Amino acid sequence: MEIKQPKATSLYALFLRHLAAFCAIMVLIVIVLISSFYYALAKGIILPANYAEQALQKVENQLIESESFDQSLIPLSCTYVLFGRSGDVQSSNMSENEISRAKEYLSGNSNGQFRLIQRSDGSSLVVKYDILAHFASPVLHKLFPEPEIMAIIISFACFIFIAVIIAFRFSKKLKTELAPIIKATDSIKQKDLYFNIVPTQIRELNTVLQSIDELKTALSDSLNQQWDIEQSKKTQISAIAHDIKTPLTIIKGNTELLLESELPQTDKDLLQYIQISSGRIENYIQLLMDTATVTDSAVFLKHPFPVQGFLLEIEEQAKALCNVKNIALCIEKSILPETFCGDESFISRAVLNILDNAVEYSSNGSAIKFKITGNKETLSFIVADSGKGFSAAGFKNATMEFFTERAERSGKHYGLGLYIAKSVAESHGGQLEIANRQDGHGAVVTLTIKNSYCD
Repeated sequence: MEIKQPKATSLYALFLRHLAAFCAIMVLIVIVLISSFYYALAKGIILPANYAEQALQKVENQLIESESFDQSLIPLSCTYVLFGRSGDVQSSNMSENEISRAKEYLSGNSNGQFRLIQRSDGSSLVVKYDILAHFASPVLHKLFPEPEIMAIIISFACFIFIAVIIAFRFSKKLKTELAPIIKATDSIKQKDLYFNIVPTQIRELNTVLQSIDELKTALSDSLNQQWDIEQSKKTQISAIAHDIKTPLTIIKGNTELLLESELPQTDKDLLQYIQISSGRIENYIQLLMDTATVTDSAVFLKHPFPVQGFLLEIEEQAKALCNVKNIALCIEKSILPETFCGDESFISRAVLNILDNAVEYSSNGSAIKFKITGNKETLSFIVADSGKGFSAAGFKNATMEFFTERAERSGKHYGLGLYIAKSVAESHGGQLEIANRQDGHGAVVTLTIKNSYCD
């Protein structure tokens, strides 16, 4: 499906828009600062850079002819030092370093922005000035002695602030546009392939969404095809198994009739072989039918059942399984709910399959631990046997169809026990976990079933 791209733009254009916005705002801020500076100059809020030099020229005669030195005549941005006839400092608002430089200036060993005023009383007044703008207000001058530096600091602060704001808006926009991609990938992760692709306003992201949409379609087609194949296979297996049962029943029935007749012992031995083999074939057919139907959700009939009665039946059958090999069964139960909802027969079958596996792989005279825990939400069945535990291949394939740890299949074990148990667990919203005992002497299988809460 082709994704429509209404008014879509590129990532490059989106980035340029935000960059242009950033540059425009910064230019505006610089214009505002420059305009404010010239406005302050025009209104006398800020003194021009040559103010000190001009002010000194205006008051120079007063400073020369006044009988006593008047400090208030010194311009706002200037500092001074008054030397007596003998060269001693009579008055000053300079720092020690500036006074030293002023003395060097008097002796002709230093240049700088100093001005010498020889007073009529013979004293020497050295005034230091600069060619910088200053605030006309003494308070502002004291707080911000150099307005240019303050303007640079304000510009830099605005640069950082605007950059952060623009970056935040760009990331927010990008995150909003990425939301359809995140939603699509989450839907695929949750195995939901029936979602609609929502286009974004960015062409590159729409290209990604187009690829995801094609992937979704391909996955859906593949899964549907696989489902159809699986269903067809199960149907065929069930049909063939059912068809085989009819002639097999005839064979078994006729064999039983012949065994009841008067025949030589040799013939009866042959008939018994036929009867035993027919029984094995019947078991194989039942296994095939189980494999074809165990994962079919239609066979799971969930209803409330009493937990204690359910467990008593399992315990009796578990003891019977263990008696065959003289295995001690250690049962441990915690406080359990009175009733639980699920398919009682399949849960029982899953638990007994696990126990049957544990008996199969445990040695004669060993022990199996069977622990049942639960609450209103879940029931857990933990079976720990005394066998050799799971191998590396077992951990990987134990719950797959027809997998067995044994080199040769024997008895009733054809690698379906844990596969069936896992299917039952998943159909009840639970899970099957396999592990080896911490002491290294056997395997541990945990079957967890969730309450279905039947209406």
